[in-house]
Amino acid sequence: MSSLAPLTIRSSMGDYHVRFWDDLDAALEPLLEAKGLLVVLDRKVEALYRPRLVTLLSRTPFLMLDADENSKTLDGVAALASWMQERGANKKTRLVAIGGGIIQDICAFTAHVWYRGIDWIFVPTTLLSMSDSCIGAKSSINHGRAKNQLGAFHSPREVHIVPEFLRTLEDRDIKSGYGEILKLALTEKLADFDHLESALARASGDLLGPELPALIRRSLETKKAVIEKDELETDRRRILNFGHTFGHAIESLSEYEIPHGLAVAWGVDLVNWIAHRKGLVGRPLRDRVHRFIREHLSVPITYFPKADELLRGIRKDKKAEADRVNLILLGDAPFGLKIVPQAYDKDLASWVAEYLTQDQPFTSP
Repeated sequence: MSSLAPLTIRSSMGDYHVRFWDDLDAALEPLLEAKGLLVVLDRKVEALYRPRLVTLLSRTPFLMLDADENSKTLDGVAALASWMQERGANKKTRLVAIGGGIIQDICAFTAHVWYRGIDWIFVPTTLLSMSDSCIGAKSSINHGRAKNQLGAFHSPREVHIVPEFLRTLEDRDIKSGYGEILKLALTEKLADFDHLESALARASGDLLGPELPALIRRSLETKKAVIEKDELETDRRRILNFGHTFGHAIESLSEYEIPHGLAVAWGVDLVNWIAHRKGLVGRPLRDRVHRFIREHLSVPITYFPKADELLRGIRKDKKAEADRVNLILLGDAPFGLKIVPQAYDKDLASWVAEYLTQDQPFTSP
């Protein structure tokens, strides 16, 4: 086990625990003793950790999947369901997902519809899934060219977090995870953003510094406080979509060259500009968050969005309505996130175009 205490997430679908482990072998022990498991894992994770996973995989049927957006579709769900059917999966089967957010989405969605709902267990292997998506019960799959159009709420029975997996992630994936950590650090109180800045300063900018496990836990604590009050996203939970309205559009328009967490960070930067132009957030805080993204999350990219593309893209967002979109905007007096209806008008078009002429958080190669 880890020195970090477990978290218990209260859920209408059944409370579940998030446990933290310093060692992968120790994390797998509870699974070795379990019955009725089927394991689904990211093909890259299997290749990297085969010697560590061999005991589990020798005892349990397993399926390797490519963790890409093409797998996160109805076709991907159907393929997993067919594999489960061939192995006699029933109501008592427990599905174990070992991978990042894409594996999580495919497994959670399939677990929700298989026999009208079976238990599933998550072992997240990416920083983004450890620090954000592993709790909250949401699963989403893509449809057509639009991201996350189909979904369900289906909470896991257990979550096992092993930061050891992060050592083999590429730099871009680590930065993508920090995009969600940043979002959550701006969700509840300014002190969380202060702490995030300070932690990276103490680590001399090392994103895998010794304080990362505690940053992961704090992110989950912040999300826990929101989802336990509004699990099914009828009201307050919508603030967790901070940065996602434009982020999803950027991600899709770039054909996923820009990974989710970095698209969210870009979306945060953009809506902070809108919030500044609407008088909700002062220039000092807006610029401070912008500098954080530039310093710690910047990556070279080949795709840069155009204003008209983004405005068309956000109309496909789940939060969009016929004549307006509900933006999640930061305010600093008092500090916090607000749900602000915004018409598709000339002001929005002007602010987006104006933002794109500013110093951008990402760079061309």
